Amino acid sequence: MYNWHLQDAIVAFVDSMKPNWPAQHELYMSVLYTFVDMQSHLLSLLGYPPVS
Repeated sequence: MYNWHLQDAIVAFVDSMKPNWPAQHELYMSVLYTFVDMQSHLLSLLGYPPVS
């Protein structure tokens, strides 16, 4: 019913990522901010008013 080997592989992968979590968080936030900024710029070009 359960694939324990797959679950163990996922847990091992997540555990291997733990030392890099601050860097991963910074990367995620910078990509997210850039994406939202681009979408905001696109909507402003299309005529939607900026939201403050």
